[in-house]
Amino acid sequence: MASYAELGAWLDKAAGADEARAAAARTIMRMTKAAREVSRMVARGPLNPGLEEMEIRQVFDYFDTRACDMFRDALKGAPVARIAREKGGAMEGAGGGPVALALDAFNGSSNIDANTTTGTLFSFMPDAGEESFFQPGSAQVAGGFFSYGPRTALAFTLGQGTQIATMDPETGTFYVTAQNKRLPEDYAREYAVNASNYRYWDPAIRTFIDDMIDGADGPREQDYSMRWAASMVAETVRILNRGGIFLYPNDARKGYMEGRLKRIFHANPIAFVIEQAGGMATDGRIRLLEQAASRMDQRAPVIFGSRPEVERVARYYDLPMGGLRSPLFSKRGLFR
Repeated sequence: MASYAELGAWLDKAAGADEARAAAARTIMRMTKAAREVSRMVARGPLNPGLEEMEIRQVFDYFDTRACDMFRDALKGAPVARIAREKGGAMEGAGGGPVALALDAFNGSSNIDANTTTGTLFSFMPDAGEESFFQPGSAQVAGGFFSYGPRTALAFTLGQGTQIATMDPETGTFYVTAQNKRLPEDYAREYAVNASNYRYWDPAIRTFIDDMIDGADGPREQDYSMRWAASMVAETVRILNRGGIFLYPNDARKGYMEGRLKRIFHANPIAFVIEQAGGMATDGRIRLLEQAASRMDQRAPVIFGSRPEVERVARYYDLPMGGLRSPLFSKRGLFR
């Protein structure tokens, strides 16, 4: 491990004398303790005590609850003024801390039976009292996520580039294995979207996906592959390494008009990490980090990935009817 810096030492140096960054850095190190425990819990799967007697919904709740407990214990005494948890409600931080922490302790519990990558997402805002979490995403001091997959890793930013740390499973120590991570310029021709919602999308999103499906025979003049792991963390890890685009737009279903992913707990940290890696994150038209939540559970459409693809989505919104093709002349129209 001599060629890689230990995460704690790296964070101390990167935070420097900045009070808010230093508080976020110290808190991230506390969170690595919980992440080690969550990683072991995930790896044990059905061997966790009592799971054999539970129905699947109870299993989901077990992982959610245990992860919340692990992070709650690890964060006791952390230098944060307040903590908002996506599950489990608010929690007091150490009074007087310069930052506020938004935390989704275990994202993806509903996929635990499929052995799919799960994660923990976090976002640090400057403390602003009761308005701390209602600042624009661009105000973030730090943000990132742990991923629990074949390896346990941490993607994070202190606003100075995106870094990747990997946990040594033998010691539980995190090492910074990629500094100033950038999305590849020659990115993979891949898109991640839940295509089963196609009929509910607005015309711009449908046309964007139609053109990718047409591949080399359509206006894109090249073939694309679809990926969908149903895990935002897994999709983000892939895009950080291979590029492409992730789309979870709003749609016409009841409860999805605002989108599905939560602005404070999901959109903010992911957008911060992606932008710091040279990518782009929008709601389809507007940069996500320019926007602020008006309530804790507010949701948002989320589209992120390689800049050329995300910019292209915005252009579809500028077309009449989103560029929707005439049913008479579309390749998927009445005369196909």
